Amino acid sequence: MQRATETIRDLLNRAENHLVRHGVPNARRNAEWMLCASLGIRMLDLYVRSRASLAPGQVDAYWRHVERRASREPLQYILGNTEFMGLPFRARPGVFVPRPDTEVLVEHAEKKLRALPLHEPALVLDLCCGSGIIGVSIAKRVANTGVTAVDVSEVAVELTADNAALNGVSDRVRLVHDDAVEYLDSTADRFAAILCNPPYIASGDLAGLPREVREHEPMLALDGGADGLDFYRRAIPRMVRCLLPNAFVMVEIGDTQAAAVSALFTAAGFEDVHVIKDLAGRDRVVTAKR
Repeated sequence: MQRATETIRDLLNRAENHLVRHGVPNARRNAEWMLCASLGIRMLDLYVRSRASLAPGQVDAYWRHVERRASREPLQYILGNTEFMGLPFRARPGVFVPRPDTEVLVEHAEKKLRALPLHEPALVLDLCCGSGIIGVSIAKRVANTGVTAVDVSEVAVELTADNAALNGVSDRVRLVHDDAVEYLDSTADRFAAILCNPPYIASGDLAGLPREVREHEPMLALDGGADGLDFYRRAIPRMVRCLLPNAFVMVEIGDTQAAAVSALFTAAGFEDVHVIKDLAGRDRVVTAKR
């Protein structure tokens, strides 16, 4: 719907009200981000130019974004991009949307990799790579690393390739389209670290997720089976053969899964198993050493 001689301010207000009616959280900020993207301007310009009138085509193009967001499509899919660890990443439908919670895994992995006594580049495995945020961030932030990024989704592997190129690390990120567990069984490579954000939502909890997640994001990246632990049970025992001596593993977990995932690492023969909390104080990562 279009109104004559609508200004930026008027359009923002109308969009905010529309998003609020559809239950979109942070409606004002969502409206601002989408209008910046639609017009190709900075956030500050929205208010410096708030009384400027927009052409009908500009209003129509923007309102298509607003309607997508009102249907609870994730903002990152609409914008086509996001940010992680201060780095730019592309986002697209069919691939899990990056979350800030995963940054704690990358930060601690970076510290451990920098502390390793390496005489040659460290090979890091990014399992269930999704958009590549873990592997690409490590390759960008830790110079002496090579990353193998694995995902069963072809769309995810293609997006990881795009994000490696966007961040200038394509030469150090090798892409593998394969089931993560089957890759652990078949690879001849040995890694200094295995990093993974697997599907860990219990199947019975999927219906209670926000609409953005349950209606738009790939279930393959979310559904962890009856108790959310299916991937860990299959993958953790297989990780041992893929690791160099003293190598480490870090996996993201749901905030009630620390004890169960830690027990799986211990049963598989890992040492120094411990839990890392996120910035909100919730259990977020389990790490273990071969």
